[in-house]
Amino acid sequence: MYRRHGPLYSVGCHCLLPPAAPPVPASSTAILLFSHRPAREWSNKQFVPGDYATSAQVAHTLHTHTVQTVHRSGYPVIEVDGAAQRGETFGERLTNAFADAFDAGYDRVIAVGGDCPTLHEVNWNAVHTRLGSGQPVIGPTPGGGTYLIGLHRSHFNAQALAHLPWQSPQLGAALQHHLRNAHGTVAVLTSRRDVNTVRDLVALLRQTPLPVRPLANRLRRVLGWGTPSLCTSLRWIHAPQSAVASVRGPPAAHA
Repeated sequence: MYRRHGPLYSVGCHCLLPPAAPPVPASSTAILLFSHRPAREWSNKQFVPGDYATSAQVAHTLHTHTVQTVHRSGYPVIEVDGAAQRGETFGERLTNAFADAFDAGYDRVIAVGGDCPTLHEVNWNAVHTRLGSGQPVIGPTPGGGTYLIGLHRSHFNAQALAHLPWQSPQLGAALQHHLRNAHGTVAVLTSRRDVNTVRDLVALLRQTPLPVRPLANRLRRVLGWGTPSLCTSLRWIHAPQSAVASVRGPPAAHA
């Protein structure tokens, strides 16, 4: 977990040393994993209605998949969850996480959340190159959110970013509008689904393409085909949309 530290002063016999400059990162690009811990995520997203233990296991499985994915990217990873998030609103917390990463010396920061099952298909080097060419990068979700937000430090406007309509279906369009107005162009990646509700979970379990099969198989083992937990989920997939709670946890922007 990334934590921001205040300046450290060393006192000698007759001198007060100034704070040391932060070390220059070996890479100019970092991946910012901004999400709830699984223990909090499952309570926001009850993947299996009424079965808290299984919902927690689902959240843990998705989170583990994301952590493994970003660490395989080859870029430094900054994990910001739980108490490391600073701010009253989601927008403030994500903006502060971006600011801390830039303060640490990174020029390009790629923020992602923990709920996109096909995140491993992202071409991280291509995102790095786009940011270096001056283009912000957005990975949209079908519901109007985002699963990835890539910013160069020259794109970063803390006040504007904090006040976007986070955790709403309007976020993706508003973010693109802001970045295009400020920088003229935005690189938009392939749209990818995230997992926020039981409907999303069951849709993932029904997928068979090889890229998501290992994750889907792990989730099936957690749920157990034919068990009451999964049968409940399958019944809920046919329930009216209004009957299925959709409470999003960070990053609801699905960054």
